[in-house]
Amino acid sequence: MYPVPPAPTPPGQKEVKPNLVGVRNKQRKGVQKAQAKFEPQAFRDQLTKHLESVPPGDFDAVAQKLDVLGNQLDYRKYEQQLFEVLLVGGLLAPGGGFIDDGSAKSSFSVIGSAKEPVEAADLKKIVDVFHKLMRRYKYLQKPFEETALRGILQYTNKFSPIDQEKLAVATSQFVSTGLASANVLVSLKKDHLVKDGSAVTFLTTFCKTYIASESVEHLCSSLRKGGVTDLEGYFPPSKQNATELSAHFKSAGLEGVVAFYLKQKSGQAKEDTLARLKEFVAEEADYDEILTYLEAIYKRAVLTEPEFISIVWTGLMTSLDMTTKPELLPDLAIKEIQEVSPLLEPFCQKPATEVALINTIQIWCYENTKLMNTFPKILKVLYSTDVLSDQAIIYWHAKGAKTQGKQHFLNATTPLVNFLKEQEDSDEEEDDE
Repeated sequence: MYPVPPAPTPPGQKEVKPNLVGVRNKQRKGVQKAQAKFEPQAFRDQLTKHLESVPPGDFDAVAQKLDVLGNQLDYRKYEQQLFEVLLVGGLLAPGGGFIDDGSAKSSFSVIGSAKEPVEAADLKKIVDVFHKLMRRYKYLQKPFEETALRGILQYTNKFSPIDQEKLAVATSQFVSTGLASANVLVSLKKDHLVKDGSAVTFLTTFCKTYIASESVEHLCSSLRKGGVTDLEGYFPPSKQNATELSAHFKSAGLEGVVAFYLKQKSGQAKEDTLARLKEFVAEEADYDEILTYLEAIYKRAVLTEPEFISIVWTGLMTSLDMTTKPELLPDLAIKEIQEVSPLLEPFCQKPATEVALINTIQIWCYENTKLMNTFPKILKVLYSTDVLSDQAIIYWHAKGAKTQGKQHFLNATTPLVNFLKEQEDSDEEEDDE
């Protein structure tokens, strides 16, 4: 006899699936872990208990133990807790303090295992444990950098000065060896860390440790790639200026950091000044408004005088339409230069600045070939409006010219230079009489 097929399910009723009586459905391990209760303190207790069995100071044994524990404890689920234990010895509560539940601190951690006074070589052995752990469990590196380390650094003032130093030295080694980006230092720019000086102290220790094993160029490259360029922001508000910053880092033997800061500051100032000048020109702003702005930038002394005058010239000349017919452009350029000369004259008080301006104009004319033959007329206009002195023009002609189109510009300005020399000679003769 053939089996009778099951009767069709009436419309509107849910189909009842067959049930295998006596068969147990087993969950996959991954599902079990995902659904398991989240118990960070239980994880901490298990981890610290296992680490207790390792002899103090045997960091190779610690690395081996952590390797094995990855198969027993759920590192992926407790990434933050794992690194809190390994960095500071216990779990942190919101606000940065330790969770006070009577538990003992881990026998191994950066602040618990490092010697006092702090030694970089000693901490390097501890940092190597982190390297070995993350080589074995690669998925841990991202949460270590982006969550755990950042989270601890923003509460660094909760630790004692000696523990802050340990964390700073270790962080420097994490960054210099590629385990983290210097961007983790941005966590220090919290108001509470900046105001009490914790941020700048940490940053200083970080930099001193870094250059003890790597070059200043390597450090500056790491800071730049990590977006740590606004070094003033790590200083207390009353000290957020170039003078205080330079004095602080120079006293710490970090002249290279000062040079890096000034270079970054100069580059940003150039971009900002040029952009603002272009806006002024586009808006046809009043010259008094432009001059007030330029004087404020000049007083900050972030840009050298030659850099500043070059930016001013470049910004002001954006008003000139270079698509004008070649036969009309020279006259328009001369007219424009006569009008803007009052904005140049206040900042051309030193021979070096005047020569820098001439070189800027030389390159400008070289790049805008329609104006190459107008170069002598431009110098003559600026001489007549007291922007340039005869000594600056003569010096430029003798040994200050740039290589771009040099011979052409020297030949073109020879009559003007000869005239200026004759003027000098006649003035000297009058003085002698």
